[in-house]
Amino acid sequence: MGSAAIRGVVRDSQGAPQMGALVELLGHNAVQIATAFTDDHGRYLLSGVLPGQYQVRATAAFLMPTVRPNLHIQPGTLAVVNLTMTTLFEAENWLPAQRRRADEPADDWKWTLRSTAGRPLLRLVDQDGNPISASSSERPISKPIEQGRVSVLSGDGAFGQGGTHQILLMNRTVENGDSAILRVDASDLPQGFPGPSAEISAGYEKRSPLGGSTRVVTSFQTHPELAYGNGTGLQIMRMTTTQQINLGDAVMIDAGTLMEAERLAESRFTAEPYIRTMVHLGDTTMVEYRYATGRTLQGSEDLDHLKPPTDVLTDANGRPLNQKGSHHEITVSRKLGKRTLSFSIYRDALANSAVQGTGSLDAASLIGLPLIADPTTGTFRMGFAGYTGKGLSGAFVQPLTESLSLVGEYDFGTVLWSDAVATPAVSLASTAISAHQAQAADIALRGKVLRTGTSLKAEYRWQPVRTLTQVNSYNVTPESGYLSLYLRQRLLCGRWLPQGIDAVVEATNLLEQGYQPVLAPDGHTLYLAQLPRAIQAGLAFNF
Repeated sequence: MGSAAIRGVVRDSQGAPQMGALVELLGHNAVQIATAFTDDHGRYLLSGVLPGQYQVRATAAFLMPTVRPNLHIQPGTLAVVNLTMTTLFEAENWLPAQRRRADEPADDWKWTLRSTAGRPLLRLVDQDGNPISASSSERPISKPIEQGRVSVLSGDGAFGQGGTHQILLMNRTVENGDSAILRVDASDLPQGFPGPSAEISAGYEKRSPLGGSTRVVTSFQTHPELAYGNGTGLQIMRMTTTQQINLGDAVMIDAGTLMEAERLAESRFTAEPYIRTMVHLGDTTMVEYRYATGRTLQGSEDLDHLKPPTDVLTDANGRPLNQKGSHHEITVSRKLGKRTLSFSIYRDALANSAVQGTGSLDAASLIGLPLIADPTTGTFRMGFAGYTGKGLSGAFVQPLTESLSLVGEYDFGTVLWSDAVATPAVSLASTAISAHQAQAADIALRGKVLRTGTSLKAEYRWQPVRTLTQVNSYNVTPESGYLSLYLRQRLLCGRWLPQGIDAVVEATNLLEQGYQPVLAPDGHTLYLAQLPRAIQAGLAFNF
C-alpha cells in the first residue's frame, strides 16, 4: 500500500497566512500520528501518511483551534486541507466580550461565535458543517512568531473606564506552540484627578501533547480616580491558573482558580475556583455541567479576553465586600443541521450583589454609604444583600451566512427588583429593592460582513424596566443589556498610511433604558440602572 500526503494553508479569518501554527494529524481516539509547523506563507506538509481515517487539527496558543474531522486518506494520494483560525486579537476586540452561552458548548464541536470568556469568536463551517481550516508548509520550520496591536479609545466610558486609553497588545508564539502575551492599558484622566489609571495583564500558555493546555495569567489594576467613604484609590491584583484536559473526543474537563487581592480602605483576599465537564453524546448532542464561584472566571476561554473587569464592591466604611457565590448549571445542546438548540437549568447563591448607577456624587455624599464612585464617567456601584434563586434558559444559533449568525435566548430567574413608587433617597434605596423572579429575552446579530472588513455585533437584551441586575448573570457579560452595538471596520489606507488600521465603535444601552431615580444626599437625582449608557470609539493599528 502506498503512503499518502496532506498539505494545505492555515489562515486567519481575514485571509492572512498564519506562520508557526502547529498542525497535528490525529488518528483513532485522537492519538497523535504526525505534526508540522506552518512556514512564513502559512503552508504545511504531512508526508508518509498511511491510508485510513484521520482528523487534522491546527492550534496556536491564545488562538481558537480548528479541526477538520472525518478525513479519509486513500493510498498514494495528496490531500489538500486548508484551515482557518480566529486570532486572540479578534477575541480581545469584541468589547464587550460575550460570555459563553448555553448554545455554544465546545470549540471544535460546532459553529461558534466565541469571545474569550467561551465565548463568542468567529468560526466558519463548510456546507457539511465541518470547520473550514487552513494549515500549511512544504518545509516545516520552527521560527517563533510575534503579533501586536496598538489602540487608542476615548469617549463616555463605563465604570472604571474614563479618560483616553492607549492600549498595547503583544503576543509571541514559540516553536512548540507555547505562547506568551502582554496587554498594557494606560488611561489619561482629566485634570484634577491623580493618574493615570493603568491595567496590565501578562499570560503564558503551555500546550499539552495529549490535548488541552495549562494557562497562567496575572493582572494588576490601579484606579486612583475611584472614590469611596473618606478615601480614594483602588488596586486589584489577580492571578489565574487553568487546566484543560481532553479525554479523547468524548470528554473535556476544565478546572481552575482565580486568586484576587483588592485594596480600598482595607485589603481583602479571596479565591474563586471553577470546574466544568463536557460530554459529547454522538455527533449532535452534548451535556455540560458547570460549577463556578465567580463571574470573572468560569472557563479557560475566559483568559482569551485579557481586559480585566473593574469589579469591586464596598461597605459603608470603605472595606471591599465579598462577591463570591456559587453557580450550578446543567446544559443539554443539540445540533439540528446548521442550527443549534440548547436548554439549561441553574441555581445561584450570591453573598452580595452590585447595582450600577449614573450621576455625580461629591465626596460628602459618599460618607456612610456602600458606594464606590467613578467621577470621570459619572457612574457608581452600590452594594446590596445577596440572594439565592433557580432558573432556566433556552437558546438557538442560526447561521445566516458563512460568517454571520442570528442568536436568540430566553432566560427566567432571580433578580434584584425595585418596588419604589416615589423617588427614595439613595440611603433608603435598599428598603425598596428585593429579590424577584423575572424574564429576559435576547436577540443578536453577530459576525462579519464578507469582503467588507466589517465585524459587527448588534444586540438587544430586554428585561422588565424595574430589574436592577441581570437574569442568569453567570451566562451574560456585565455589559449586556438593552440596545448595544459593536462595530469594527478595516480602513482602506491607500499609499500614504500603513495597512492594518481599524476603526472601532462600541456602545451599550444606547436608549438609556431601565433607569430608576433616587435622590442624592444633596438633593439632586441619581439613577440606578442594570447597565448605564456608555460609548467609546477609536483606532487600532495591527502589526
